[in-house]
Amino acid sequence: MLATAILPNHISDTAGLPVKRGTGRLQRLSAAVASTKPFYQELATASAANAEQLLIKLLQRHCSETGWIVLVAPKQLPSKALADYLRLPVDKILVIHSDAIKDPAKTLHQLLHSRGCRVIVNFCQPGSDELTSQLSQYAASQQRWFYQFNNLASQTH
Repeated sequence: MLATAILPNHISDTAGLPVKRGTGRLQRLSAAVASTKPFYQELATASAANAEQLLIKLLQRHCSETGWIVLVAPKQLPSKALADYLRLPVDKILVIHSDAIKDPAKTLHQLLHSRGCRVIVNFCQPGSDELTSQLSQYAASQQRWFYQFNNLASQTH
């Protein structure tokens, strides 16, 4: 189905993202994705189910992009049946599993500089604020969509 292979800012083009009317955290997250512009966005999710739903919305939003959509160390992926049903662009998605990543910062830098990658969705834990700022600037300069998923349940206060 899918091939195998950190940063606060907000993105604002609602085309291609169906937003279900309602209330709750997922609704606010969906609205945040719909109201964003390239090039960087940090997305916080409370559960794996929310992360999967938000990932599906991102994939639907970017299905018309030219170039690869790269998922870096996702914890889970939509099933093949769901991907087929939702017509997700599985032929344009590369997945880099966490066990294949030795240096997350270097991997993200390389992806942001790759001509073939248009959208990078990172599930690795964010590094320092300096690294986050640097990756955000690279995303903007290279005109790449860059999303950082953060799980609120695993963050400490």
